[in-house]
Amino acid sequence: MVIDLLLRRILLREAEKLAREHGLKEQGERQAATAAPAELIKLAQEAERVLATVEVPGFDVDLMTSGAVKRIRVSRDGSAVAVFIDFTGSDPSCYFCKFINWTLWKRILRGAESRLKEAGFRSVEFYDYATMARIDYEARD
Repeated sequence: MVIDLLLRRILLREAEKLAREHGLKEQGERQAATAAPAELIKLAQEAERVLATVEVPGFDVDLMTSGAVKRIRVSRDGSAVAVFIDFTGSDPSCYFCKFINWTLWKRILRGAESRLKEAGFRSVEFYDYATMARIDYEARD
């Protein structure tokens, strides 16, 4: 799973501490345009759930099950999400195969972006997990 149990526990403890300090009634209540850690966890889990509905064309597997998604980051205000994709192992040496591979990835990323925006994220960005470079799949053909 993308977010491990230890990180969840730490963030939940932090959220409870902040709620006590600021007298918040609910853990998920936003304050000064910054989401509480518990809310960020819920948003990351929602992004995970949404990405699990994006099917890889030609295979009976979704983006999460395939292991392509390595990390999900949600902005402090909860409006943006960054998805780190592992392309390792999917980059063939044949140039024609690379073209087909890239065309497939563009389709997958467009579908993922569309579904994440439908889920309420205003901004969606994808990054290559190995290089941490932003993937500009709209500009490359």
